[in-house]
Amino acid sequence: MAIGVLVVAALLITQGTAPRSVDVASLRSPLSVAPAALADGRALGEPDAPVTMEVWSDFQCPACGQLAEMVEPILIREYVTDGTLRIVIHDAAFQGQRGGASYDESVEAAAAARCAAEQDAYWPYHNWLFANQVGENQGAFRDERLRGIATAADLDVEAWDACRATGEQQAAVRAETQQALAQGVNATPTMILNGQVIVGIKSAEELGGLIEAAAQGS
Repeated sequence: MAIGVLVVAALLITQGTAPRSVDVASLRSPLSVAPAALADGRALGEPDAPVTMEVWSDFQCPACGQLAEMVEPILIREYVTDGTLRIVIHDAAFQGQRGGASYDESVEAAAAARCAAEQDAYWPYHNWLFANQVGENQGAFRDERLRGIATAADLDVEAWDACRATGEQQAAVRAETQQALAQGVNATPTMILNGQVIVGIKSAEELGGLIEAAAQGS
């Protein structure tokens, strides 16, 4: 009887400590795919493009999700692929701090994307994250879901896990968030288009007009 109890206890301990997983089929696929040939870490576009749009963003921010899914694909198609625009993403991980939990979903999602960048897959992971928002601090970017997204994005998950485990990328996200605040960025998304600050979601048409004006003035 004692042996049987020990075996059951061991099974329960093993099951309790085993990493949970997410069914990849339950994840929503991104609506668009960024051109891999134009990706350079967290930047997308030619380095010598006449217009640069810096985007300060939080993966939990609903408006950032709208920008990423509905606006950026049009800008990429119309202005990035022809060499006019370069998009550079910066982390402003604000939303997770409001949850008050020890696990900061905004920081962890951004760190996960930075680790994807080490496999030249920042933009695919970026798109998968935004496609799978489910509300702020509601578990969309809990650990096992981030791992499921890594699998869906065809990452080497073991190497990606090792990257996240160092804590270096989380520290980098927090440092860049402080940099955002020091520069006066306190809302997401905030875009800086050749020095012009644009706060909040804008349509592709609005941003396109600003991009064209900036290109003519450069």
